[in-house]
Amino acid sequence: MRESNMKTVLFIPVGLGLAHAGRLIMIARRLKKERMNIIFGAGTDAIDLMRREHFKYEVIPEFPKEIYEKNLKNNNPFVYTQKIIEEFVRAELNLYRKVKPDLIVYDARFTARISAEIAGIKTISICNANMTPYYDFSKIKFPINTLLSKFISKKMLSILNRKYGQEFMKKVGPKIVQAVLIVEMIRMSPALLKLGYRLKRGAYQLLLGDVTLLTDIPEYRPVVGLPKNVKMIGPIFWDGGKILPKWSEILRNKKNIIYVTAGGTGDRRVFIKILEYLRESNYTVVATTGNTLAQNSVNVKYPDLYLTDYLHGDFILPKSKLIIFPGGNATCYQALSFGVPQILTPLHIDQEDNANQLERLGTGIMINPYTELTSRKLLKTITEVMSDNSYKRNSIAIQNILKKYNGPERAVNEIKKLIS
Repeated sequence: MRESNMKTVLFIPVGLGLAHAGRLIMIARRLKKERMNIIFGAGTDAIDLMRREHFKYEVIPEFPKEIYEKNLKNNNPFVYTQKIIEEFVRAELNLYRKVKPDLIVYDARFTARISAEIAGIKTISICNANMTPYYDFSKIKFPINTLLSKFISKKMLSILNRKYGQEFMKKVGPKIVQAVLIVEMIRMSPALLKLGYRLKRGAYQLLLGDVTLLTDIPEYRPVVGLPKNVKMIGPIFWDGGKILPKWSEILRNKKNIIYVTAGGTGDRRVFIKILEYLRESNYTVVATTGNTLAQNSVNVKYPDLYLTDYLHGDFILPKSKLIIFPGGNATCYQALSFGVPQILTPLHIDQEDNANQLERLGTGIMINPYTELTSRKLLKTITEVMSDNSYKRNSIAIQNILKKYNGPERAVNEIKKLIS
């Protein structure tokens, strides 16, 4: 039973994939120690995680997985319709009336910002620096390969990836991002006004809460001009839970392990193709399907392939020589936190931005799955990363920086400040 003076924190992640729900789970685990009532609003993929983690939750509407496959994976951000906005916001307002939260912590679920403001409830937004106006594009490579490789020639793509092409994209790219967000706000405005949300200036208004916590480090994602209510707290990633498969003991005697994960929002065809190509290698392959596909749909089998849905990072990463994955932010930071070099196969612009950072830091290599992923290319890249000690050395250097951060702890401190 909830004590009368106990504060209630409501966590609302976007339910697609693992990263957003996983980050909030890690904060909620730590917040349990603070004698607060914790509850989640969850849909689709997030529900399974709530059950695994034994958190209280209320089911709310969520995007179907088809939205990710048809839109987001193809760099189409226009997923909100007026009907969806009204459905989501009304469900969230009903949830607030039921659980009476003192604070809402949301991760990438933009309608939570709308409904919280209508209800007069304070919010904390958990997000990455590249989802804010404070991302310093001057210091990074603008992601264009997954966005444009389907539409322009390899020659033109090569030009845009060179020095002057990148200088052009760094100037134009951020303006394009802001324009897309403004167009989205215009599209949504009839529904927002109908619901009672007061539109503000600024393309990023739904991404920023009363307090915004950036789950990045400046070495990885440089920022500029942070206001007082936007703070960089370091990465937060779900650890995969504590359940281990029956074959886990076998790995004690294995030395050359490559870890392949499809993550929460991977591509089943790319994942299976990688497993097939690795059959030709001399490595032990440990693979996790995550939320991308069911284990029984993987028809690739060979003696040194070990497959499961999730694995605890503390278990598999210290054993791994290399990790191959699409490029999700949480997995990037998890690999770096264990000093494990990476090969990335990004499917969309956000994952490519992650891949660009790891290439810039010298910890990994990107393979464009749309134009470059062949057996020869993959095996050659594995050999390069394994034989060049700089990838391991650079990964360990970032690992040492990450030891100075405790994202969940810092998030809890900010929650306590705001809720009091």
